[in-house]
Amino acid sequence: MKRNMGEIKVASCTVAELFSERIICSDNTEILGILEVPEYQRPYVWTKKEINKLLSDIKEHNCQFDKRLSYYLGSIILHKHEDILSIIDGQQRLTTLAIIQHIIDKNKAPVVPRVKYASPLTIEHIKNNHNHLKDCEGDWKNHIDFENINVTLVITDNEDDAYTFFETQNTGGVRLSGVDIIKAHHLREISGNCSRSEQYAITWEKQRDIDAVIKLLLKARRWNILNWIYVPSERDEKGIKQSIIKDFSEETLHNSKKAAYNQIILKNDYSLIKISQYKFSIRQPIANGENFIDYLEQFSNLYQRLFKSTSNSDSEIHPEYYKFKESIVDVIDGTLFLKELYEITILCYVSKFGLDNLLEASLWIFRYTYSLRISSRKTVRENSVPAFLRDNHFVIDVILSSFNHEQLVSQLKLFSYEFNAENAEGNTVKARFINRVKTYFNTGESIITNFDELLKTGIDNKLNEGQNG
Repeated sequence: MKRNMGEIKVASCTVAELFSERIICSDNTEILGILEVPEYQRPYVWTKKEINKLLSDIKEHNCQFDKRLSYYLGSIILHKHEDILSIIDGQQRLTTLAIIQHIIDKNKAPVVPRVKYASPLTIEHIKNNHNHLKDCEGDWKNHIDFENINVTLVITDNEDDAYTFFETQNTGGVRLSGVDIIKAHHLREISGNCSRSEQYAITWEKQRDIDAVIKLLLKARRWNILNWIYVPSERDEKGIKQSIIKDFSEETLHNSKKAAYNQIILKNDYSLIKISQYKFSIRQPIANGENFIDYLEQFSNLYQRLFKSTSNSDSEIHPEYYKFKESIVDVIDGTLFLKELYEITILCYVSKFGLDNLLEASLWIFRYTYSLRISSRKTVRENSVPAFLRDNHFVIDVILSSFNHEQLVSQLKLFSYEFNAENAEGNTVKARFINRVKTYFNTGESIITNFDELLKTGIDNKLNEGQNG
C-alpha cells in the first residue's frame, strides 16, 4: 500500500533564528519548536579536524565576499512533532555551533539542542571540542556571526518523510554512504526504548572497519548458487550504496521477532548441542533493529579477530593461522580481490563451524580461492572472481551446506584447476606470489612444474607440524 506523504515545509533562515526556536517558512507560516536530537541518532563525533575545516571555510568566505552575503551552512532536516523539532540530519554541525555560541555568550544559558547525551563518546567529544574552541577562540571569534550563517530547513510532520530526505541528502558536500543510511534505519527501528536505543547506538559506534564488513556480507549473501544476485563493481559507488540499502534496509524483515539461525548437531542420545559458538548464520533472514545490529556486531568482531589480530594475540586460534595470514594473505601484491574472497569464505566457515579446525580449513580454502592467481595469465581482475565462482559453484555454498568440518575438507581436496605457466617466472606479480608460497610451504625449487601437487603436500606437512608443535 502506498504511504501518504505528510506535510513538508521549507524555510531559509539564519542559525540565530533557528536557535531562537522561531522559524518563518517560505509560505510565511511560523513554526515554533525546541531543537532536540533523537536518542537513536549516532553520537556527536566531530573532532578538531572537522571543526577546523568549518571554521576555515567560514573565515575564507568572510574574507572573500561582502558581509551582506551570508555563509551557507547547508541543509538541515527536521521532524516536527508537538513542540519538538527533532534533528534528523545536521546534528554534528548544529551541536558544534551550539558549543561555539556557549563560548561566545558566557553569561547566557547555552542554546544547545535539548537532549540527554548518555553516550560516553558524545560527552567526550563535546568536552574536547569545547576545550579546543576555547584554546583557539582568538582565531575564530571575530569571524563567527550567527546572524550571517544561513541554512535551508526541510521540516516534515512525518518521520518517514524526514528519513526519505535524509537518505538522499548531501551533507557538507559529502553524500551519505549506504552504511550511514542503514545505521539510521535500524537505530530508528528501536527508538521507542530510549535506553536500548542508546545502547545499540554505542554498540554500532564501537565497531571497526564496518564498511569493509558490510561489503563482505553483501557478497557472501549475493554470491549464492541458488539465487545469484549481481554485485556492482567497487568503482560503482552509487551501485554499491544502493545494493547495501536494498539488502540491509529495504529487504530486512519488518515487525519480526529477533532470530538467530545456525547449525546444530545431536549427540548419540539425540540430545542437542550447537556446532558453533556463533549465533548468526551469514545468509540468514535478518529483522530490523536489534536483530540486524546484533548480526552485524558478530561479524564485525569476527572480522577483527580473524583478519586484524596478529600472532599469539588469541589463545583460541592456532598461532600458525596468523603466521600464514601475515606471510601470504596480507601481502596483497595483485591479489586484493582474492584476499576479499578468502575473507568471505573464512567468515562463513567460522560462523558455522567455530575455531577448532580453523588452520586446516584456512589452508585448503586458500588453495581454492587463490587458484585463480595460478590459473590466470596476469593479474586477477575484480570481475574474474564472481565469474570464477559461477564456473566452480563451490566454496561458499559448499561450506554452508556441509554438515561438518571433515566433509568440507574432503570436498575442498577434490577441487582441481590448471596451472598456467605464463608470467610465472621473473619479477612478475604472479612469480612473486609463487615464490611466497614456495617459501612458506617449503616446497622446493621445482614448484612451477608441479605446483598443485607440491602445494597439497606442503599443506599436509604444515598441518602435521601444527599438530606436533
